[in-house]
Amino acid sequence: MIYKTIMGKKMKTVFGYLLICFALLFMAIIALPQFYSNSSSGRINKDVALNFDFLEEEKASVVMLFFGYVGCGDICVPAMNELSNIYEELDKSKTKVYFVNIFDETNKDLPTKYAKAYHAGFKGIYLDKIGIKKVSQKLTLAIVKISQQEISHTGHLYILKKDKLSTKYYLKYIYTTRPFDEKSIVKDVNILTENKVQG
Repeated sequence: MIYKTIMGKKMKTVFGYLLICFALLFMAIIALPQFYSNSSSGRINKDVALNFDFLEEEKASVVMLFFGYVGCGDICVPAMNELSNIYEELDKSKTKVYFVNIFDETNKDLPTKYAKAYHAGFKGIYLDKIGIKKVSQKLTLAIVKISQQEISHTGHLYILKKDKLSTKYYLKYIYTTRPFDEKSIVKDVNILTENKVQG
């Protein structure tokens, strides 16, 4: 009996240390992009083809993707407000903003309502577990489920550019700095929609 009690305490201690290490690793993953970004806005340049099902019918030349969940207050609310400000400065006929829900416990109808609460032109996307896994693997999203109502996630913004010849979207930029550098993002997106080469 004493042996079981001692072993139980040791297991709890080991589990506690593992949990602390995991939390530190997660914080490092969130902070890491700051060290290799290409600009003060935290922009990371990419050129990766994406084939997400929810973009199949999209016609806009540039798509801005933000991944979060309905009910997230500390990351999503300020980010969505910033995206609303950014979107007001862009050509809406060439640019679309997608709020992609990455918490499968969310009601399927809520992501659209949530996105449109910030701007009528925003699109909300619900993903099931398989869709979340696919997107997460492709973009290396850091998602940790904390409880039945909450997840921890990064607050990055992904900018996609449509290829005219193949009609595929390519990931061009990831913005990691929060709050977003709104002026820099507007400038970068305007350059993409005008098909100019950025130096």
